Amino acid sequence: MASWKTIQKILEKLSEEGLTPEYSDPNFHLKLDWEQMPEGVDPSSGFLKEKRLQGKRWQVENCIQLVESLLKGGQVIVDFCSGSGHLSIPMAYRFSDCHFVLVERNPVPVEIGNKRVKDSRLTNIEFCNSYIQDFQRDFDMGVALHACGEATDLAHIKCLEKDAAYIMCPCDIGFLQNSKLDYPRSSAFSQILTREEYMKIASAADWTCWDFDSDQGKRGKLCMGYISLDRNLAAEETGYKTHLFTTHPREATPKNDIIFGYKTELSITL
Repeated sequence: MASWKTIQKILEKLSEEGLTPEYSDPNFHLKLDWEQMPEGVDPSSGFLKEKRLQGKRWQVENCIQLVESLLKGGQVIVDFCSGSGHLSIPMAYRFSDCHFVLVERNPVPVEIGNKRVKDSRLTNIEFCNSYIQDFQRDFDMGVALHACGEATDLAHIKCLEKDAAYIMCPCDIGFLQNSKLDYPRSSAFSQILTREEYMKIASAADWTCWDFDSDQGKRGKLCMGYISLDRNLAAEETGYKTHLFTTHPREATPKNDIIFGYKTELSITL
């Protein structure tokens, strides 16, 4: 593992070219009445332990508020690496005029998710037991909540191919070292960093921890921000408008970056 001094030198190469992560404030304020929702909708129906439940609810509320800013009605929204539907089942309940496709390769959470959908009696949601790479349908918006490693990039690339908006909260960034995708993703980063240098940042991005104000927590957050910036810049280079957010509260999860992008011809209000 690279030392922090080595990583700082790599980050300095980016900052000297004016590339530093900047976080926008979307004024996250949405609060849902989870107790009043139908059976199967609350993430508690997905067998989450109590200590993780509140954090997951916060994450879902943040994502729903961002989705709401992009909705025009009748859209198809794809949830990549959906698990049993912690994110999209509540969204399908709230946005009944949209159709949700949940892409998940593991059949176990798909089985749990289908039961949750049946219990909720929602009719605007379906599961697709598939790898991200194999999903070929058209859609308007892609979401991904803690898709590990390259899975965030695979989902992100699918969105860019379809000119679809994206809302993603990445996870386990260090796993990018095992990917065969090209990194850095953006030409802006590629002109400055080698793949090896980029992977040192990616590895340090997993230093995030629950002690948010510790040196380790701050360093992990900074490196995570640079990887998020690279992903957003890759989208901007194809005509997207992008933002980078932190979940509110940040204590929702140590992996608390949210990347957000949409084609520039869209008009939204955050």
